[in-house]
Amino acid sequence: MSVATAPAAPASRVRAAVAPVLTAAVAVGYVGIDLTGVDDPVLSPLPPLGHAALVMLQAVALLWRERAPRTVLGIVVALDLVILATSGGQLGIGALAVLIAVYAVWRRGTPGATAALVCAAVATIVVSATAMAVAGLPVLAIAVAAAARVIVLYVLPVGAAEYVRNRARLAVAERERAALLERGRREATARALRAERTALARELHDIAGHHLSGIIVTAQAASALAATDPARTRDLLGSVQEEARTALADLRRTVGLLRDEGTDGDGSHAPAAAPSLARVPELVGQARTAGRRVELLMDDALPTLSPLADAAVYRMVQESLANVAHHAPGAASVVRIESTGGMLRVVVGNDRPPAPPPARRRTDGYGLAGMRERADLIGAQLTTGAEPDGGWCNELVVTVAEEKAEGRA
Repeated sequence: MSVATAPAAPASRVRAAVAPVLTAAVAVGYVGIDLTGVDDPVLSPLPPLGHAALVMLQAVALLWRERAPRTVLGIVVALDLVILATSGGQLGIGALAVLIAVYAVWRRGTPGATAALVCAAVATIVVSATAMAVAGLPVLAIAVAAAARVIVLYVLPVGAAEYVRNRARLAVAERERAALLERGRREATARALRAERTALARELHDIAGHHLSGIIVTAQAASALAATDPARTRDLLGSVQEEARTALADLRRTVGLLRDEGTDGDGSHAPAAAPSLARVPELVGQARTAGRRVELLMDDALPTLSPLADAAVYRMVQESLANVAHHAPGAASVVRIESTGGMLRVVVGNDRPPAPPPARRRTDGYGLAGMRERADLIGAQLTTGAEPDGGWCNELVVTVAEEKAEGRA
């Protein structure tokens, strides 16, 4: 902060000193003209040095024009009136200080500025007109001189100050508008980033939860059969490997969403097929291979869904089967998919587990939260909850437009 403001302070002081210096220069110049005799001296009870001293006092007063603009205006105008009154209204060496003081009062928007300027202008007209009348000048000349003096000393600086004030207001408005636009852009970027992170977290949870649950259950079964059934153990270990490969392929596909390339860095391992309703039998087959009891009841003719709804149905079934393996190991489950009346109904339920699952660390339920988010995205209705017999049921109802429905084997 100090680095930014240190250079500005001397510059500001220099600008503030310009007006007093110019005013003092007028006083010095007037004395110099009088000494050289270039111009006829003005008939006045005050000598030229007296008038120059009054202008010097104006210059000193201008040093405080930013702190007390109305007071400085009164002092400067009063000194100029003395110069006018003692010179028959003809000497204008005090006009520069008046012009600067008027500009300062209006530029700062000082309270009561209008009344102060009106009083000063009236006083200038009265004193200058009276002095010129006493000096014997014609009425027309007095009127023209008074009007010109008011225009130059009051109207022009007020107009200039108003122009500068409007430019300053416009600059402030532009800065505020730019700040508002930048804030809106940052908020929009943050919202988009949060949405992308939420979608990515949901996708990774669905993939990892399903595949890792299958791997854990299959590995546990293989461990239990290792001593009694080596052949079955080898089959189960093969299933673990296949499940791990599938998980890796899905993760690569998801990570590929963050990259421009369609493949990995070496060009191999093309992304796995996108999740869809047609791949639900594949999910059930993987669960059965892992030794779980899963029944699939699926209508022969099903509607064609949008890509987003397709993925939501697949992930709902995937997460439900992963939850059965994780929270109700050994329980039989049923996946039922049916279409009727423009609605696609997907139900995944499981029986009561043979034995209570081992105590696990409490989680925040990201799986169910992810299912709800996907349902909200497609305008579907999701119902989850425990069954009276001790089982669990997840139901997703998707509205399908009749004119877009097509038979699917």
